[in-house]
Amino acid sequence: MITHPLFLIPAAALALAAFVFGLWSAWRPGNGVRVVGQHPGWQGLGIALVLAGLGLGLAEPRWGKPEVARLTVQVLIDASKSMAVADAGGRSRFDAATTFLDRLWSEPTPGAAWGLDAITGDAVPLLPPGEDRTLLRETLLALKPGDVGAPGSSFGRGIPQAAGEVDKGRPAILLLLSDGEETWESESDANFRALAALKEAKLPLYAVIFGGTAPQPVPGATAADGKEMTSAARPDFLKQLCEASGGRLLTTPEEVRALAQNLMQGTVPLPASRSPKPVHPEAGAWLALLGFALWLFGAGRPMTGWRLALALPLLFAVTPAKAQPASVKAWLAQRALDNGDLKTAQRWSPQDDAPNHRLLAAAIALQSRQPADALQRLAPLTAGGVPRPLPAWRAPALLMAARAQKELGKTDDAKALLTRLLLESPGQADASYDLQALTPDPTPPPPPDPKNPPPPPPMRPSMGAQKDELEGRQIRMPKTPQAPKGVKDI
Repeated sequence: MITHPLFLIPAAALALAAFVFGLWSAWRPGNGVRVVGQHPGWQGLGIALVLAGLGLGLAEPRWGKPEVARLTVQVLIDASKSMAVADAGGRSRFDAATTFLDRLWSEPTPGAAWGLDAITGDAVPLLPPGEDRTLLRETLLALKPGDVGAPGSSFGRGIPQAAGEVDKGRPAILLLLSDGEETWESESDANFRALAALKEAKLPLYAVIFGGTAPQPVPGATAADGKEMTSAARPDFLKQLCEASGGRLLTTPEEVRALAQNLMQGTVPLPASRSPKPVHPEAGAWLALLGFALWLFGAGRPMTGWRLALALPLLFAVTPAKAQPASVKAWLAQRALDNGDLKTAQRWSPQDDAPNHRLLAAAIALQSRQPADALQRLAPLTAGGVPRPLPAWRAPALLMAARAQKELGKTDDAKALLTRLLLESPGQADASYDLQALTPDPTPPPPPDPKNPPPPPPMRPSMGAQKDELEGRQIRMPKTPQAPKGVKDI
């Protein structure tokens, strides 16, 4: 999988040109080339590999398992009047859609962030992506079909607006719950506009269809001539749109949850720019280094004195991680830790005796859930004797050691370390807070006084308060304007 395949075309053309010129020079070498012992064929191949490696690195190939499971699912629920039709198993289409989402969010999906928009004549943002499933379910209670946004259903307008809300480069999909009925324009025009936006944003669309294909009357909706308006689900329209964007139709919450897990694990592909698989630009660097070595090999006698100096970058690159200088390893580990790349930080974790490097190695061990290794690295820094004035690394070392002892279940040892820190450096706010958290209050609560009973606990929110909250949410939502003349309001 290649993130930016366009870089491969010019790189391949330049590499091929360099290789052809190298072969041409090797076939008809000049006298100077023969005298100095150059090998134009090897040099041409080396330059070709350098150019190909540059193109491959810029193209950013992806493979392997994702280091962090993450996925943004932007949920689009149809809130037009046609969703009030009661032909979804004896319930309205909107009730069936909210029940579907309620079942979907009844169980956690680690790593997935859920956003919520309402789709009508346009997109109405309700909640940004997050993991608060309770808030998502409560927001659905304040939503009623036909009460928000522009009248009708416009997938050609709503889907591009929703696609623009998703951050670029993040693993993400759109999940649409609707009857699939387009009322603003023809289905072909809506399909063209929505599909163009989805392809530009590199977002696959997955959809769940609600309602029957037989026309049913829309409650409370009448045409301009006074006739009752009808609505019918259009699964073929949404199926065509989903499959053209790289998605498909779904049927059950369990299927959606399994799809999210597979997308986060990389077993179900996403567009390359949104794939959770890690990027490996170093593959191009290795190819370029191989080409550089071949170029040195064919450089001839004039480059003999420079070969060692020019080969140092190659030797530095192929040297194992353990043989790198400690300062370089610490810099690479700190950079990886700041970027959340724990695997790379573990690889470059410094093993020398510098105090700051020991603190960094202990921090990596703590984030890797290895408190015993962290204590081992911090042991020389937390010894009894300490120079005066107190070094800058002393307080962080004792705080991290106390945290490691706490994770190992040794609360008394953790409190002893925090007490030592407060004795050596009074006024350490972090140490005081941690020590208070580890030390329970020894004073038992006073017995109840029958003459002065404690105040009753606060009353739980009643259904009336919950109803007031829902009414407040409904008031804050954008109201549907008066339907313009000639628009089919369903």
